[in-house]
Amino acid sequence: MGSVKGEPRGTQTLARGLALLEKVGEGVHTLEGLARALGVPKSTAHRLARALVQAGYLRHQPRRGYALGPKLIRLGFQAHAQQELLLLARPHLEWLRDRTGETVHLGVLEGGEVVYVDKLPGRRELQLASRVGSRFPAQSTALGKALLAHLPEEVWARHFVPGLRRTPRTIGDLEAFREELRCTRARGYALDLEENEVGVRCVAAPIRDGQGQVVAAVSVSTAAVYLDEARIQEVAPLVQEAARRISAELGA
Repeated sequence: MGSVKGEPRGTQTLARGLALLEKVGEGVHTLEGLARALGVPKSTAHRLARALVQAGYLRHQPRRGYALGPKLIRLGFQAHAQQELLLLARPHLEWLRDRTGETVHLGVLEGGEVVYVDKLPGRRELQLASRVGSRFPAQSTALGKALLAHLPEEVWARHFVPGLRRTPRTIGDLEAFREELRCTRARGYALDLEENEVGVRCVAAPIRDGQGQVVAAVSVSTAAVYLDEARIQEVAPLVQEAARRISAELGA
């Protein structure tokens, strides 16, 4: 595998590491075979493989060689679960978009961030910062609050960044944030009142799987002028209903 002229060294290493994983997945298990398949010296293949073993993406057995590791297998299951979630959720996201006319998001929690895995733009000509694949701090988003509120309280601090200021309204105090999550859990939906993006408000509700675990959240987002307190009371039950329907699809 030759390098591309001008390509950053880190990018070359990443590309080779991914190619090595693919070759192991295709059935190449020896160091000699991996070096030959990648077109690199045996020492380079060994360095890449060792780093992947240490990270849990590969495992090595002296007589059997290299095999896919537990972390990679877990990621594969997570990718499959997310794909299933997307397929099952999409009709209900469309229902929610059509009922509200606003932008609808589907998100999952990764560490202290929300990852947007689907987005359906509404009828208004709004330019929101979100896009599929984008990440935002969980503490400043309605999606994030809906996901965090149903975790044990003792882990909330792990997902909190003290002093975070996405906007002047972002909650940067841990105790205030704890109280916000308690309120979110009690009423069944979360709010983002211009805390992640100036001029944008959101309402979100949690989605549960067949074991009752919160695995995702759905939200409606629009300009603050279109989501005052009265409209929140209209939109929140629709968001909750969409979350309930998706949860039912997942076996909840």
